[in-house]
Amino acid sequence: MEFFDVWKAYDGIQALQGLCLEVRRGEIFGLIGPNGAGKTTALKIIVGLLKMDKGFVRVNGYDITEEPYEYKRFIGYVPEAISLPEYLTVEEFLIYSGMIRGVEKERIRGCLEDYLRIFSLEDRRRSLILTLSRGMRQKTAIASALIHDPDLLILDEPFIGIDPEGQHRIKELFVERVKEGRAVLVSTHMLDTAERLCDRISVIHRGKNVASGDMEGLRRLSERGEGATLEEVFLKLTEEASKPYEGEEPSIKRGSRFPWLFGRRGT
Repeated sequence: MEFFDVWKAYDGIQALQGLCLEVRRGEIFGLIGPNGAGKTTALKIIVGLLKMDKGFVRVNGYDITEEPYEYKRFIGYVPEAISLPEYLTVEEFLIYSGMIRGVEKERIRGCLEDYLRIFSLEDRRRSLILTLSRGMRQKTAIASALIHDPDLLILDEPFIGIDPEGQHRIKELFVERVKEGRAVLVSTHMLDTAERLCDRISVIHRGKNVASGDMEGLRRLSERGEGATLEEVFLKLTEEASKPYEGEEPSIKRGSRFPWLFGRRGT
């Protein structure tokens, strides 16, 4: 997935200001930033819920502006504020999710059983979604996003409300998917989780890419030292990004200074 020089404004306020991202096959990519940094806006543009004002986004070789429907079969999406049909059962909803994506019935059944087991929902398969806890609804939403086996799975705060065992199983699932050459894009405020889970991370601030890279690269950019946590790195980078320019811009402000940002073609 390539997300290049994307701009988006709401009522004259710039939510994204030339944001650039790349998500590669075979990686879990983390998107972190303060509240209002533009993370959710970026995700909504990728999945077609918002139109960008300017820029270029490509998924699996498809320009999402020129071909707004074709690329969507390659993506799965779980928003931060999930809204599921409450008067369907878990099983009915997952079958429906597979059918509207054109998945064959036999394959839907196989995936259904797998995800009910993985997400510990077997005992709730015939329960109305209305009766589920917040965590169970979240698991159901993730299973729905996976039912058609997308190349790119996009999740906004996926672990909210999910118990530690459930989080562990979901992380294992993500790791297995990227081993098979797929990609996962996760936006989260859980910095400790992002540090352990993600292969590469982008820090965005005020709609701009402050820095992208693996933890070693981010530590080097932030000058926090080898043992620095992602929280320490994040605070340093966003603090520097908040400073007004005096003369030459700090190098960590320049997303174009990071050669690995567009080093390979993405998903």
